[in-house]
Amino acid sequence: LAASEVKMVLTGEGADELFAGYAYFRDAPSAAHLHAELVRIYSHLGVANLLRTDRMTMAHSLEARVPFLDVRHTATAMAAHPALKLPDPSRDPGEKAFLRATFQPTHHGITIPADLLWRPKAMQCEGVGIDFVATLQAAISERVSDADMAAAAERFPHETPQSKEEYYYRHVFDSHFPNCDHVPTPWPGGCRAAGADWHSDTYTRFGLAQPTRLKHAYMDA
Repeated sequence: LAASEVKMVLTGEGADELFAGYAYFRDAPSAAHLHAELVRIYSHLGVANLLRTDRMTMAHSLEARVPFLDVRHTATAMAAHPALKLPDPSRDPGEKAFLRATFQPTHHGITIPADLLWRPKAMQCEGVGIDFVATLQAAISERVSDADMAAAAERFPHETPQSKEEYYYRHVFDSHFPNCDHVPTPWPGGCRAAGADWHSDTYTRFGLAQPTRLKHAYMDA
C-alpha cells in the first residue's frame, strides 16, 4: 500500500545525534563529554541508523529523506554550544530539550500540544509498547536455552553474545550468512550507550532499564 500511494518519506534520523536525544545523555558529566559523544555516535550513522533506514524503505520501494542531516543544518547544530543540549533536569523526559523548545512557540499558526512535544522518545524497538522488553525476553527464552548460552563462546568466538537476545539475533544472522561474523560492525560494548565516556544504567546492552518511562498521555487516548 505504501509503495502504491507514497514515493518519498521524511525520517528523523540524525536528530538524536545532533541534539542528544538518547536517555543515557541524562548521565553525561559535562557539556564537553556530551559533545564528544555526539561526534562519536554521529560517525556511526552510516553503519547503524541510516543503513537500517535504507534497507527498510527500499524493501517497500520508498525513498527516505533525512532533513536533520542536511549539510548546513548539521554544521549549524554541531556549532551550537553543547551546554544548550544538556538534558533539562526539570523535565521527564529532558532529552533533546533544546530542539523541543525550538518548536514550543506557535509557528505559522500551528502549535504543537505540550503532551506531544515533550512525550518520551521511543526508539524503533521501543515504539511497540512499554511491555516490549518482557514480551521479547519471554519469546526468546523459548528459543535459546541455557545450554546454548553456555556454549555461546564456542559457537560464536567473535563478539560472543552476552544475552539470549543477542544469541538469537546472531543465530538468525548465521543461518542466512554463515561464516560472516566479521562483517557487521557492532557497537562497542554491545550497545550505543556502552561506548560513551561515562557509565549509565539507563540503557545497557540488555535494553532499556525502565520501559515504563515510555508511557505518555496518548496511550490512553
